[in-house]
Amino acid sequence: MRRGLSAEEFLATIWQERRRYVREGRIKQPHPWRVALSQGKVSREALIEYVKNRYYFLANINRKDAQIIANCPIPEARRTLLRKYLDEEGQDVAGGSLGPHYYMWLKISDALGVSRDVMESFGDVLPVYRYTVDAVFNFAKQQSWLEGVAATYATEGRMWKRHTPKEEHREEGLLGEGEALVQYYGLPRDALLFYDVHSDANDDHGDINEAILKKYCISVEQQEQALAAARFRWENQEARSDIIYQYFVLA
Repeated sequence: MRRGLSAEEFLATIWQERRRYVREGRIKQPHPWRVALSQGKVSREALIEYVKNRYYFLANINRKDAQIIANCPIPEARRTLLRKYLDEEGQDVAGGSLGPHYYMWLKISDALGVSRDVMESFGDVLPVYRYTVDAVFNFAKQQSWLEGVAATYATEGRMWKRHTPKEEHREEGLLGEGEALVQYYGLPRDALLFYDVHSDANDDHGDINEAILKKYCISVEQQEQALAAARFRWENQEARSDIIYQYFVLA
């Protein structure tokens, strides 16, 4: 095994690569969808379609984490990853108070007047959006567990902000998604539980993935594969945002 970069150098390489993607326009920062929603320029009908589609992502993405755990041959790492999995799937299954994060999203659809039957049928999810979500699961199933961790780490919550100079964030004047839903679409604040819980959890989950990469992603080959996995996930995430913007704003 050829020893790769040090842990800190390797993580820096991942985030330097993301910054390159932004400079080249491969990641739009901020994405036009985010800007439009932040400014209240998305119609209520388009917002509802977004909420339906994103629920498919949220309800299925934890299958990806389960697959990473199943692929992981190291007990200590599996146990660490299980903490993240249980947060998303619901701490209540282990005696905690919080249920699944994806069920919290249904508070938003409830506030918008979309029935639970419609949401849980996934009948209105765009086929192309469904394909991008399923691709994340299939990637985790087919690649190594470390590649799955790296792909997750690359898009975990606010991790990119931690590793990117503030002047490159380009978020001045933009409302957060939850704030935009309150200000422009009249949602009550008690419908925003998902944002309150999920954003904090994502920071902790990013730390979990970062610690695993530092400890186990140490060879040249592993690091090259992990960087390729990060690129896959950035491109997948960008594709999902593009789909929502193209179908529900520009169409």
